[in-house]
Amino acid sequence: MPQAKKSTSAKRTTRKSATSSRSTGATRKRTSRATASASSSSAGAKTNGASAADPRLEAVAQRIRKLNERIIEEGKSAGEATLTSYEKALKAIASSIERGPGKSDVEWISSLATTQAKFIRDVTAAWTAAARSMLK
Repeated sequence: MPQAKKSTSAKRTTRKSATSSRSTGATRKRTSRATASASSSSAGAKTNGASAADPRLEAVAQRIRKLNERIIEEGKSAGEATLTSYEKALKAIASSIERGPGKSDVEWISSLATTQAKFIRDVTAAWTAAARSMLK
């Protein structure tokens, strides 16, 4: 008989926990509805706040545009300086080729060095002109 009482009390405990879980579920539903309505009203407030902040956002956007333009201009001027330095270096290499092996007593070496120096100058002029046109 003591075993029957234990099983009856276990059934009561199970019933209580089932009832409490039902009430908890109902509370959760009410809470989620309240949260949903609160978030929809706060979304409306955010929209109104964004329209009020439009002049500030526009001012920030304008400053960013000006900063981007300055960055682009500085990049172009740095690119131009780099191209000029590169052109000078290649022309110096061409000149040193003409002064060194270009002054050789062996004609084919002299001719080869002179042709190579001319090739370097021509390619440098074409390449830097194309790069400068891309910078503009």
